[in-house]
Amino acid sequence: MVKVMISYDMVEGKERECQEYLANQIAPALTKMGFQVTDVWYTIWGDSPQILGGGEVATLEDARRIFQSDEWRGIETALEPLTRNLQVKVVKPEMT
Repeated sequence: MVKVMISYDMVEGKERECQEYLANQIAPALTKMGFQVTDVWYTIWGDSPQILGGGEVATLEDARRIFQSDEWRGIETALEPLTRNLQVKVVKPEMT
């Protein structure tokens, strides 16, 4: 399994719209593409992204397929007015 981290800050005044879009559009679309959401963290204090979500995909190739897809680009475009500092990071698994 490959861990993928998605982080962003919500635009002030758009928090509810952003959360609804995440729950009703992003999570189902990512699930359909093979991404399994495992955790979501909300930062209330400190200098970190406001939202940090994690999930898993089976392989590094799956991560590339999902996050380089036209569907993901559409999600990113829809998030632009709702978020700032959107980042996707793939965490390479340790070799055992």
